[in-house]
Amino acid sequence: MSSYWKVDDVVQIGETKVEIPSENGLSYSGGQKISLFVPPTTKFMSGKDSYLQFDVKISLPSGLSEGERTLLQLDEAGAGILFKNLRIYDGSRGVLLEELSEYSSLVALKYDYDADDSLRRLRAMTEGGTTYTENNRGSLGTSKSAMADVTTNPYFQANAGKNASLTNSDFTTAKCCVPIHSGIFSGSIFPVMMTNGLYLEFDLQPASRVIKQLDNAIKDRRQLLNPVYASVYETSGDALISDWTNGSSIDSLYFAEENSISGDADGVARFPFVVGERINFAYKTDNSSTATFSGDLIISEINACVDLSAVEVIFSDTSITNDTGTDIVSGEWIAYSTAVCDRTSYDATYEVSNFNLVVHQIEMDASYEKGMIAKAREGKAIEFDIHSVTTYKNSLLASDRQTSFLVHANNSRAKSLVVVPTDSSIYTSAQLISSSETYEVTADSMDIRLNSNRSGYVGVCDQLSSVQYMIDGKLVPSRPISTKKCATRESIDAFHLFELEKGLDNAGVTPRSFVRYLENWVLSRGFAVGQGAMDLRSKDLTVQLKFEETTAPSVPKMILSHVFHVRRLIMRSTGIEVQV
Repeated sequence: MSSYWKVDDVVQIGETKVEIPSENGLSYSGGQKISLFVPPTTKFMSGKDSYLQFDVKISLPSGLSEGERTLLQLDEAGAGILFKNLRIYDGSRGVLLEELSEYSSLVALKYDYDADDSLRRLRAMTEGGTTYTENNRGSLGTSKSAMADVTTNPYFQANAGKNASLTNSDFTTAKCCVPIHSGIFSGSIFPVMMTNGLYLEFDLQPASRVIKQLDNAIKDRRQLLNPVYASVYETSGDALISDWTNGSSIDSLYFAEENSISGDADGVARFPFVVGERINFAYKTDNSSTATFSGDLIISEINACVDLSAVEVIFSDTSITNDTGTDIVSGEWIAYSTAVCDRTSYDATYEVSNFNLVVHQIEMDASYEKGMIAKAREGKAIEFDIHSVTTYKNSLLASDRQTSFLVHANNSRAKSLVVVPTDSSIYTSAQLISSSETYEVTADSMDIRLNSNRSGYVGVCDQLSSVQYMIDGKLVPSRPISTKKCATRESIDAFHLFELEKGLDNAGVTPRSFVRYLENWVLSRGFAVGQGAMDLRSKDLTVQLKFEETTAPSVPKMILSHVFHVRRLIMRSTGIEVQV
């Protein structure tokens, strides 16, 4: 057998960009399938230079009442997170060349760990992602958030909902250019003509999985990033006072110059709430202490107040009484949105339109093409290796404290195993969008409480004490990898991060950053170093997990075991064979 790829005999004489539209519709929503066909006339394609190009627009649920309007955006990773599964067939649609199940998990894994400030900004510009911005920085010591951009967010206009009730017209259409993270589209030149074209299918995630509220507007993620209460005018005496005393009534109040909010037009633009949104108050350092009122705190006006160096908020109800049983003290209470978390469901939607695959087509010397076709006709095979991933799934109950599960891998050239224990709890759409009652990542003085806003496609530690693997009847490493310090959420287990770094590097995910190691908890075991690989055929591969901490695990899990491996495509005139 001979390989088509030899560096010294490839003569590239030209390149062009070709847009290929989807074939089964003009627009798509959550849960639907998108398909497109790359014709064999493309001949040769540079997969790593090809990308998806499409528009995304978010819409509020239909039939909303006043008080239920709020700013929304996609996951911070961008529009690549919209795809739940990806399948790539040959042109006849009879041979499955590559299938990436739980594609969203793979995108989150890559973008959380293979990331630095430059990459995050680049993805924010091209892929519809968001990143930390100085304009919306916190001033009370919270961790940095990529979900707090109010002024330059790609999914809604600047000053959206500040002068009138927020509507769907305030949400913008984001144009996204997204790479395809698969072996065929991540490598070098691919001979599309030898597979008689390529047929691609994308399954879209449900809207509630990928649409989020802003971190600086909700209670359960970095609540110290939210607007801070400053003062009120009492309706009885029309006098400005610092504290909203228990039993007194107001129709407006003021928010302090904290967390990038100021008493001018720019401060109003950075204000995370909108007209038509219902809010409430929580004690600044206690997530569970919330206020109660007679009347609704539904915003009707948001104004700059230069004289008081504050943002003025006027409510629809002209007399709202503090029934909390205590004073709401200036500087000690923060506001949060109840537009979503107080509902049993919140059916926000997104629409994908103008979906195209931009193919980077490579033109080769005519003699090179003829030589490849001649080899196939002579009965020889053209072999093409791609780096791919196969995902195996296992389930785990929250009550399981010691468990082992078998990964039914049958890969001949496996590079690495990456285990992502995702939260498989059943949440309502309102809980998913507002991060209300989802898995608690951390609870500390910095963020008070940090719930997961990516349930179902990122990993959770959930009091895991240790992990160990059994490969072909041998325990590796010889002693369990402790994760007890990580389980406390107050420290780091160096051996775990060392194993994770090796496993990610073997998987082709460059481990540039571990800042999200708790928010996207993953376990990993590399099978070889450098260019090496392990044959997992006829070998058992078992993962052993122990949850031995005093605090019991809190959520059931769907464990995604991503086996990164080298897949070989053998192309003959009679057909295509796939060796995994």
